[in-house]
Amino acid sequence: MRARVLVIGVLTLMVSFGAVAFASAAPSGTTCKTVTVATRSHGRTTHRRARVCETAAIGLDRATVTAVGGTVTVHYAATHATACALAVSPSIWHGRNPTPVRCRGAYTFHVPPASAGRSWTMRFTARNQYRQIVGVARVLVATPAPTTLGIVPGYSSNWSGYALEGAGITGTQGTFTVPTLQPTPGDTSEWVGVDGVSNGSLIQAGIHEEYSGGHVWIWPWWEVLPDAEQQITSMTVNAGDNVTVTVRKLTGSVWRIALVDNTNGQSFSINRTYSGPATSAEWIVEAPSIGNSIATLGVFTPVTFSGLVVDGVQMSLDQLFMVDGGNNLISSPSALDQVGFAVAYGQIPPPPPPP
Repeated sequence: MRARVLVIGVLTLMVSFGAVAFASAAPSGTTCKTVTVATRSHGRTTHRRARVCETAAIGLDRATVTAVGGTVTVHYAATHATACALAVSPSIWHGRNPTPVRCRGAYTFHVPPASAGRSWTMRFTARNQYRQIVGVARVLVATPAPTTLGIVPGYSSNWSGYALEGAGITGTQGTFTVPTLQPTPGDTSEWVGVDGVSNGSLIQAGIHEEYSGGHVWIWPWWEVLPDAEQQITSMTVNAGDNVTVTVRKLTGSVWRIALVDNTNGQSFSINRTYSGPATSAEWIVEAPSIGNSIATLGVFTPVTFSGLVVDGVQMSLDQLFMVDGGNNLISSPSALDQVGFAVAYGQIPPPPPPP
């Protein structure tokens, strides 16, 4: 029901957003003590005093992760240990924490979106047969994101906003204001999703406004193409509400779609199977498709998008302007800043949201 975007104009610019990640060194720790060691040779047991040391080391494949989240691998090793464990504080992965691990190996986990500056301490603990215990730690820090991206302005018959193109997208999130529609017939939707820029796949959720019969009707919805839009009847949303949408891969082909109305506290989530290529993430104001036709875009008050999150390889950013059948601009996004962006009805882009 949501027709995919058609971008027909391009111009490459550059914009900088933050810092890149760096690989981390592997700190180590050692503890030693003198113990009695028994050896057996030629049928005889000999006892001797010896100094025994246990060493443990830990390292991360990256010392930082951007605030949009990502995948991190921690490497660890111990010399003579018989029991080892890996822990993180505050907790970041599902399951046991600390979790038992082999005494030499690696553990890969997903870091969810977090505010810049947040940190997590990874601690590897090793214990040997002489009851020596040694622990080493490494800190992972969230940095501002994303890094340098090329912005590609373009035009669409039904989308306006921003779409980030990349690869291996495993999640996206955004928060937007629900607009007020003017009393003229038309439909408008705001949504957050994955895919649809360069393919026919799409997983998304958002809010729909329709003016008809002298009233404005507002409802939340979710959709996984090629299936039709599904209305969420358990939530009530009003103009002016602040809504957060999250679309995230859980495991394999299972994805979670979640909406939260931050104004009234209502929420909805559902897990669905999705196997699209995951090559883009979007934050969009749309003229919805009804049947096989694009509806008349409703005249809406400006919509602000903030809290933009993407997890995956990020390549370029499409700034999308909506045009009608006569190539007239009917919906325009603002420039992008550290807060996000705004979308306004008409041909004049609004200012970006204030910091």
